[in-house]
Amino acid sequence: MSENTQKPDPKAEKINDLMAVVTIMEDYWRFHPANPDKQDVVQEYAQLEAIKDSIEKEIAELDVNSKS
Repeated sequence: MSENTQKPDPKAEKINDLMAVVTIMEDYWRFHPANPDKQDVVQEYAQLEAIKDSIEKEIAELDVNSKS
């Protein structure tokens, strides 16, 4: 059995790091004060809470249905 002991490509790791940072920056830009189309973070959070609550309810219903 051979093990893959090859070290990750440093350039590929840097590209992955760059992609992660850009993704975070894009997400933050949605709420940034300099963004003329910024979203209201409080409103967005409330919407996410409602989505989370709905998903939790659906999971609970699936649990009840799977026990029957």
